[in-house]
Amino acid sequence: MSPIRSATLAPLILLGLAAPPPSTAQEQAVPQPEQVLGFRPGEDFRLAPWERVVNYFEAVDAASGRVAVRELGSTTQGRPFLVAAISSEDTIADLGRYQDLQRRLSLPDPELPSEEAEALVERSKTTVLITCSIHSSETASTLMACALLHELATGDDPETRAILENTIVLLVPSVNPDGVDIVHDWYERSKGTPWEGSGMPRLYHPYAGHDTNRDWFMLNLVETRHLTRLLYTEWFPTITWDVHQMGSTGPRLFVPPFHDPVNPNLDPRISQGIFLIGAHLAADLARAGKKGVATHVMYDNWWNGGNRTVPQRHNMVGILTEAASVKLASPIFLERSDLRGGGRGFDDHEARVTFVDPWPGGWWRIGDIIEYELISARALLTLAARYRDWFQSNYRAVAMDQIRKGSEHPPFAWVVPGGQRDPGTAAKLLEILLATGIQARRATSPFEAGGVEYPAGSWILPAAQPYRPHLKDMMERQEYPERVGPDGRPERPYDVAGWTLPLQMGVKAVAIAEPFEAQAEPVTAVDTTPGRIEGDLDEADAFYITNRANDDFTILFALLDAEIPVDRLEEPRTVGGHDLPSGSLRIPSFEDSLRLLNEVLPETSAVALAVDEPQVFDLPLPDADLGPEGIVGDGAPLPSWTRLKAPRIALYQPWVPSMDEGWTRLVFDRFGVPYRTVHNADIVAGDLIERFDVLVLPSIGRRTLREGYRPDQTEPAYVGGLAGDGVEAIRRFVEAGGRLVCLEDSCEFAIESLGLPVVDVLDGVSSNSFYCPGSILAVRFDESSYLTLGMPADGSAFFSNSRGFRPAEGAGDRVSVACRYAETNLLESGWLLGEEHLAGSAALVDVSLGKGRVVLFGFPPQHRGQTHATFRPLFNALLGPAGPTLGEEGSGHSPQTASVTSGADSGD
Repeated sequence: MSPIRSATLAPLILLGLAAPPPSTAQEQAVPQPEQVLGFRPGEDFRLAPWERVVNYFEAVDAASGRVAVRELGSTTQGRPFLVAAISSEDTIADLGRYQDLQRRLSLPDPELPSEEAEALVERSKTTVLITCSIHSSETASTLMACALLHELATGDDPETRAILENTIVLLVPSVNPDGVDIVHDWYERSKGTPWEGSGMPRLYHPYAGHDTNRDWFMLNLVETRHLTRLLYTEWFPTITWDVHQMGSTGPRLFVPPFHDPVNPNLDPRISQGIFLIGAHLAADLARAGKKGVATHVMYDNWWNGGNRTVPQRHNMVGILTEAASVKLASPIFLERSDLRGGGRGFDDHEARVTFVDPWPGGWWRIGDIIEYELISARALLTLAARYRDWFQSNYRAVAMDQIRKGSEHPPFAWVVPGGQRDPGTAAKLLEILLATGIQARRATSPFEAGGVEYPAGSWILPAAQPYRPHLKDMMERQEYPERVGPDGRPERPYDVAGWTLPLQMGVKAVAIAEPFEAQAEPVTAVDTTPGRIEGDLDEADAFYITNRANDDFTILFALLDAEIPVDRLEEPRTVGGHDLPSGSLRIPSFEDSLRLLNEVLPETSAVALAVDEPQVFDLPLPDADLGPEGIVGDGAPLPSWTRLKAPRIALYQPWVPSMDEGWTRLVFDRFGVPYRTVHNADIVAGDLIERFDVLVLPSIGRRTLREGYRPDQTEPAYVGGLAGDGVEAIRRFVEAGGRLVCLEDSCEFAIESLGLPVVDVLDGVSSNSFYCPGSILAVRFDESSYLTLGMPADGSAFFSNSRGFRPAEGAGDRVSVACRYAETNLLESGWLLGEEHLAGSAALVDVSLGKGRVVLFGFPPQHRGQTHATFRPLFNALLGPAGPTLGEEGSGHSPQTASVTSGADSGD
């Protein structure tokens, strides 16, 4: 028997035994968690599948008038996404009134008389949102939620009654229900093995994995959308608590306040509210004898994008706690010597003012985590009840001050002008801002602001609004304060340093530094002109799409999937009075193409031009005969066109889960990119060129790509990587004419394994000399490259300790540079140390190898599904370079789609 399984359970106070006593009536009516879950929360080696959690919440809802459970929607895989409202019975019976009170506090009327504002505060209740298990490997909080639900539904002690009378608790048992089952099922399967509680071969969110908590301003995930609607449209909570776990060897629990730096857009009262809550949590934990509680370390309050940081920009007091993890539900034993520091103010386990009572080591169990979390929950709710007036009045006062500041201090607004290069992506930016509660207006006539004339239809985002901090944080360029330790090494930010939304998405937005007037109407939804066909259909020989917007790829991949011929213009031309840039798409006008365009266009913002082609540009239909040397019947030479085919794309998915792979799938799925997921065995099997045209390696480290899991880390089916036979299979694939597309970290693997004549200019440069953590950099695109078709000359790319390249000596013409980092003024948003090491180097290169090519993205073009500005080069890489022009040997082939399935997965 293992030491863990033979360990005593004596240190564990099983949940429910230490809970406040229930009233007799409630005790009889409301089931205990173990009656539905099948075990008491906190027992070793026990996790609950999502169905049982749902059943328990529904059973309590049916039995208690203090609880109202509601399904917010379905998850990515179709499971119910739940929230339970918990309060006194009379409050639960009148929830709509309290929702309206919260809305009026969060979105205040500046004209409301002070006595009426005070009455709003008096009638309201502190609304506290508690979110659990957004990271599904952090298993304890979903079980804690079941225990807390029972305590609040049955407790009759003075503390519980005060909580119910003065607060409304919104309890979300998991922000990722799919992951609850994914982790539960793997844990059950791994019990009793050397990899018990680890070695999972798939992401615990279908797309995002751990990055579920990086999506809170971009809203790519359906789960994020559900909770965002609750936050900024339905409930407007005063306080939010995101319950997390961290690594096993640090503090037993982190509670706020947070580590420096602090984001300048946060109101000081939000920070002070965080201090107040954190101090109360720490004090109650100390009173309960809980050791190892750390504050003001490790987790900074700069970054935006998480489930506690975005609410802070909406004037909500957003906190998180982080408990030390176990192996899912298996206990661990730690000697004092096993305990480690974690940086950012927590370098070791010695006592200090931010860590006053170190934990000495010993057994650590899931029940311990739940105890710490339950103490924190009751401390938070008791404080929220006791200081109801303070929290509720502050909530409105902070919002009022943001309205005032926006009318008195620049910038006074941001304008998103009409006539964007990519109107569909501009609409997406505006849609996610509206979804996060930002107020917008649309100009009904031309206006002038900052000395510039803007057309009717332009969007105006006024700064004088309650959620001004979020608007500013999205639209401004971040300037991360340089933080360097005594050894000269930069102090790593908790997450990214810069995230400016217009730069990431390639949308023009202008900050207006002077007051201005405009005729504009408020809007609550993005009402854009849907995609359409323009021109005379009766006279049209073909449809043309200028291929400048990301939505154009959605149409292109749909056409190719339907085996409709599509030709790409490789040089600018004027056709039928239309100036067409290189990269433009031509679709012959016939019944099938018209039918599909009418189906797909309205779902996009794209425009297809119906063109009557003059004879000199007449292009043959697929079955037309060409004369010698590409000459049409009247002797006119054809322009430079490439007949496109549906690429047979393989997307590599390692058994060591990769979030970048998940985000790549999400982007491919959203734009209709056809692909097949492949694993190690699919590649090692060889003959890749017979099955695929393109192999995509997401951003995965060299060691993981080569070695994968070791035999003692997971099941035999998931052991190993691409070293040896996999590398040789990839080499043969490229040399035979395939394209290998490598994103960021996987470039190192390709350069080394395939002997590419490319040098990483940052290889060997220490972080003391160069450091760029999650920032946005200026780049310049070479418009002659197929990879940059449709791109502007100047743009922005996300860089997170990424790559810069130069051709190796003797590379000759094998290496083509498609994009370079700017020579000067490289940093656009975030933090960059040592610009000179990267400036002017290649960011995107195309390398020939045999008959094929290797495309190396030094930056992540699809980072977290946020970087719309650089999706296009990735899509261009999938489609490939110019091939034979029409009329040359081998051109005009039919699209090859027989082996391609959109979004297909070969399984685990």
